[in-house]
Amino acid sequence: MIQLKPFEADDWIYLSAWISNERELIQFAGKIFTFPLDKNQIEVYLSDPLRTVFKIADENELIIGMAEISIEQDNTAKLARILIGEKSMRGKGIGAALMRILIDYAFNTLKKEQIILNVYTWNTAAIKCYENAGFVRTSKPIKYVKAGDEEWESMEMKLHL
Repeated sequence: MIQLKPFEADDWIYLSAWISNERELIQFAGKIFTFPLDKNQIEVYLSDPLRTVFKIADENELIIGMAEISIEQDNTAKLARILIGEKSMRGKGIGAALMRILIDYAFNTLKKEQIILNVYTWNTAAIKCYENAGFVRTSKPIKYVKAGDEEWESMEMKLHL
């Protein structure tokens, strides 16, 4: 069983351990951070009052990942920067459990009617996890993100109450 706890500036050390290069940082966070990640960047990131950031703890209190919910509009929450950072914990259903917790938080705690997220089109494991949680692709045009000498496609997905 996992639980969400408030992500604090000192928790940046987990991210710095999980993210070892610029490509991984862009996959995780888009372009809001620069590599290498540091505490100052996290402090600025956490100062946004529309953003709620969680660290994910397993049943043994081991911090294994993080996730963010932000407020997009009055009726919409956005999931972002979702990461099961501890590689040994991937593929164990934690992503599905995390989606249930985040969806419940968005609909029942934040009282939102819709949840959106963006995902890279090549990230088939994440897309499958989101689809299994009920998310569907929107008709918004694909966005492109530069990652080194590559251009990655990002699509939006949504879930309605």
